[in-house]
Amino acid sequence: MRMRTCIQALVLSLPLAGCGASIPNLTTGALFGGEAAKPAAPQITNDPTSRAMQVGTTSARALKCGFHFDPVKLRTQFLAAETATAPADAEKLGQMYDVGFRGISKAISAQSEDYCSKQKTLKIKEALNRHLAGDFTPAAPEPAPEEDGGLFGDVGASNGGEFKDSNPFRRD
Repeated sequence: MRMRTCIQALVLSLPLAGCGASIPNLTTGALFGGEAAKPAAPQITNDPTSRAMQVGTTSARALKCGFHFDPVKLRTQFLAAETATAPADAEKLGQMYDVGFRGISKAISAQSEDYCSKQKTLKIKEALNRHLAGDFTPAAPEPAPEEDGGLFGDVGASNGGEFKDSNPFRRD
C-alpha cells in the first residue's frame, strides 16, 4: 500500500515538474504575439583586443567598399595610441589587428559588389571616420531584429491581417 501511494505521488507530480523550468522567452505572450520579456541589450566590450579587431576589420571593409585612405597609417596611429599606456602589448595588438584585417579581407574578397550596400557603406564610413579621428572605441552592437508576433503572429498576415472567407460554396 505504501509503495502504491509513493508511485501515485510520483506520477501525479511529474506534470508539475516542468512548471519551474526556465525556458528563455517562452511565455504565453510570446506564443500569441503579446509582450514577452525583452532580452538584455548586448554589452560593448572595450578592451585593447576588441579595439584592435574592430579597427582592423573596419579598415578591411573600407578597402573593399572603395574608401580612399591609408590603411598602413591607420594601423600605425592605432598602435601608437594603444601602446602609449602599455608598450609591452604592441606586438600582441599588432597581431590582433592583422588577424582581423586579413580575416575580413579574405572573407569578403569573394563577395560581390552587393556587399557594399548603401546601409553598410554608411556604417563603414561612420566607423572609419571615427578611427581616422583617433577614436578607437568599438561601435555599439547591432540591435537584435524585431521579433515576429510569436508562434501565431503571422496568422492572417498575408492578407493585411484581414480575414477573407475563401469558401466557394458560401452564399452572401
